[in-house]
Amino acid sequence: MLKELLTYILLLLFPKEEVYTKEFEIYTSQIPQHIYWIDDINILLSSYGYTEIYNIYTRKSNTIDTCDTCIYGYDKGFVYCKYEHREIQSMEEFSTTVYIYNIDGELLYSKDLFPTVIPIVCLKDSVVLESAYSFLEQKRYLLKNDVLEEVSYIKKKEIFEGIEGSNTVVSKRKDSSKVIVLDEYTRLWLYGK
Repeated sequence: MLKELLTYILLLLFPKEEVYTKEFEIYTSQIPQHIYWIDDINILLSSYGYTEIYNIYTRKSNTIDTCDTCIYGYDKGFVYCKYEHREIQSMEEFSTTVYIYNIDGELLYSKDLFPTVIPIVCLKDSVVLESAYSFLEQKRYLLKNDVLEEVSYIKKKEIFEGIEGSNTVVSKRKDSSKVIVLDEYTRLWLYGK
């Protein structure tokens, strides 16, 4: 009993560092625009024209048919966003329309927008958008509750022990026990505690 109490006090004073270790490479033919954790073992690798559900336990994937102007998301169920661009003649016209659909293809929401943007993160009640073309000023926006606002994505620096080099953590599980890392060679890796 005394030994357990002493160990507990020492852990409070000197917390044990949790170290992430490389588990395996996630093989996919496309680098996803966004990664969603569906549950503890399934992730959604979402990009335009190619989307797959990857099981980190069996390391198998299932491809989802999608269009070139659609991107899937996961928000307590599958949704997908679609965009439509049009040529405009004046600043009063809308250049983009964004649609959100549920998995059955029912329209949940649509909004006409002036900046020419594409969705990169698709949820039931909000969409993160970015400038569609490289010649446009590169900005990110959040569309939520019918309001479009410019956002900056300066992520706070998170320290992940055991993840070295110029690797970027692109997604982490809610409990932070697993993270997905994009390395300098654009390969995806799964790390775990």
